[in-house]
Amino acid sequence: MQYTASCGCGGLKASCDGAPDSIVQCHCSDCKKRTGSAFGIGAYYPASRVVIMGLSQRFVRKAASGADFIQYFCPNCATTLYWTTARHPDGLGIAVGAFADLPDTRPTRAVFDQDRCNWLTALGIPTFTRGRDSEQVM
Repeated sequence: MQYTASCGCGGLKASCDGAPDSIVQCHCSDCKKRTGSAFGIGAYYPASRVVIMGLSQRFVRKAASGADFIQYFCPNCATTLYWTTARHPDGLGIAVGAFADLPDTRPTRAVFDQDRCNWLTALGIPTFTRGRDSEQVM
């Protein structure tokens, strides 16, 4: 099964082969800024199972780990569609909200719980204080 994520104007797309390996809800301040919301949520795939179509621009920032976090966005509508990290160069995160056809978008884990907005209820999934290598709180 193929699933397609696209930016707001449709100029940048990601065609994904099968279901993602994981769906991660992130509460870090950088994901909040990237999405303009209370958290970010990404579907994670091996890069070998994703085909990117269209033009993108990239923005590089340091993640909490200190490694580069590279965001790719549409130069026309500015939607951040996907990202990768120096720590996991063979993987891609794709914005879950950019999929119109992904059937199950429930997160499999949450990270940066220390930054979670206090009005958000935990989902009862594995939850980590910081990244997935940090202390598990649930």
